[in-house]
Amino acid sequence: MKKMSLPIILAVAAITATSYNCSDSKTDNPGWLWEISGNGLAQKSYLFGTCHGGGHSFTHEEIFGFEGVDEALSNVKTVYFETDLTNAIRLATKEMSIAEFLGCDKDMEKEDLNRLATKEMSIAEIPGWDKDTEKEDLMPEGVTYESLFDSVAQYQEVHQFLSQKMGVAEYWKRTPKYWFDLLSEYNSTKMYYGIRTADVVLYQEAIKRGIEIGQLESALQHVQWEKGPIIPKTRRQRPNIPLKFQAWMLYVGIHNNNDEIPECVKEIEAAYLENDTCSLYDVLENHAKNDPDNPMMPNPLIPDSLSLTQAMNQAWCPVIEQNIAKRPCMVAVGARHLLGNDGLIAMLRRKGYTVEAVK
Repeated sequence: MKKMSLPIILAVAAITATSYNCSDSKTDNPGWLWEISGNGLAQKSYLFGTCHGGGHSFTHEEIFGFEGVDEALSNVKTVYFETDLTNAIRLATKEMSIAEFLGCDKDMEKEDLNRLATKEMSIAEIPGWDKDTEKEDLMPEGVTYESLFDSVAQYQEVHQFLSQKMGVAEYWKRTPKYWFDLLSEYNSTKMYYGIRTADVVLYQEAIKRGIEIGQLESALQHVQWEKGPIIPKTRRQRPNIPLKFQAWMLYVGIHNNNDEIPECVKEIEAAYLENDTCSLYDVLENHAKNDPDNPMMPNPLIPDSLSLTQAMNQAWCPVIEQNIAKRPCMVAVGARHLLGNDGLIAMLRRKGYTVEAVK
């Protein structure tokens, strides 16, 4: 199966603020729109922090209700997003099936799509779901699933889920992390089916106004963040994960699997809609501290590694500089990318630009 993922704000960072300090003033929330000027720029450009969401479907009124966003969009020639949002748009408008987004059979019937969305169809029934199996995903000879779990009850729960709910009779041929990754990928994609993120709302309005759309990196580059040496995005990319630990990950993933939107996602979206920078900041920080596998934290198994946010920002900053020098732009990225010592606001300020919140 082709490994793809949506950028999702559920993957969050522990942020150290430099552009403002929430502890100094809980009521001084600078918001999500920032103006870039100075350092030789002929015209102003903007940074806009978005919310990739995964639970709430944002409306035009909500996004353009933020101070200055409507006017700022009217003043730019190009809007740059993190990556190509074509498939995200199609997923949000239900023009693309979950199966197609995951790299499965593109000819999947609409009836099957509806069955998949309502869980009447199992993942294993998706045409082409199991096209590519990497060698590392195959179980070693002589190792059984039963031997990997701490209790019979854990094994039985995993066995019943994979063999009955997912409908995979010979699941034991592949490692636990293979199934953990598939389940995670399917669940995260399902969260966006029919959901308009803040990015999607802004993208659609920019297209409507005839504004050029750009991207800070290609879709391939975006996927490569998961595979590179900086910081793996899920545990499956971490080197030499013991099979017993993989089994524990899979058990926890299955045991806690449900259709409810995680509370931290709800908190993030609520703070975002309230334009409450400090509350969002606190949610992100607390989530990162409580999640040792958070992809936004440096990988403890890779010395001197950067967090995914740091690595992305370092790669994006030169691209932003190059483009705002040519034309007035709006750069729309997940809100977490703006803040902290390694955030885009601080990085651009160190480069000599004036970056101020639009009030």
